[in-house]
Amino acid sequence: MKTKIAIIGGSQKQTFEKIGKKNNCEILFHGGKVRNGATRKEFLPIVKKADCVVVLLGAISHITMNTVKELCKEEGVKVIFQNGFGASLAIQSGLEAIAQSEVMVAA
Repeated sequence: MKTKIAIIGGSQKQTFEKIGKKNNCEILFHGGKVRNGATRKEFLPIVKKADCVVVLLGAISHITMNTVKELCKEEGVKVIFQNGFGASLAIQSGLEAIAQSEVMVAA
């Protein structure tokens, strides 16, 4: 089963998917922009499917950040807050967070 990393924020969906494919992981992408503020129903399906969520801080609103943070806490999904918009670093951060979680579970 492929690792699933959710990326919230930005506009480089194809780039994220391309780099995800190189790293043998599936990318679940949401640009982070939602009409009338962030709603839980917009992000909940993505969070539930993900092994880890990476939030690109420079590309989303505070409302979106807080909504995703709360959902990840409720669902027990690791969340990473990434400065900048870099696709490679965002995916690498997600993979490292998942690897750390797996090491902790195995110990």
